[in-house]
Amino acid sequence: MVETSGGGETWWEYLNRVTDKASQVEIARAAGVDPASVSRWKLGKNTPSADRVIAVARHFGRNPVEALVVAGYLEAGEVDATVELAASASALSDDELLTAIGRRLARAAASGHEAPRDDALPDDALPDDALRDDDAPPPVSELHAARRAGS
Repeated sequence: MVETSGGGETWWEYLNRVTDKASQVEIARAAGVDPASVSRWKLGKNTPSADRVIAVARHFGRNPVEALVVAGYLEAGEVDATVELAASASALSDDELLTAIGRRLARAAASGHEAPRDDALPDDALPDDALRDDDAPPPVSELHAARRAGS
């Protein structure tokens, strides 16, 4: 079975084109596989796994998405899709995190979903010592004010 991309190019034809006809041994090294695997790609017996496709593309300076399309892992129409990546909160600086929290609170307030306040909780909701823990961080508004004062 010979895999072809939407443009009709097989995986092996793509490899020959983007590697300037590199040897099977060189392609195998780039992909992190044995030369016998590359030989099976050439014969169209199988297609490399997606991670091997990406490794080859990166090694030869090609866009991994292009290689994934040729190898049949992605459709050409999927390439134009917008990719949304959420940043991990741990990757944000303190200022960025405070800004993100402020925006979220503003959106919640604007939509009528305000965050509960301590005084909105019933008196018996938490023991008194749970409400005021000396180790608890100060409220976000105090952190933000302290950062601005220190600037």
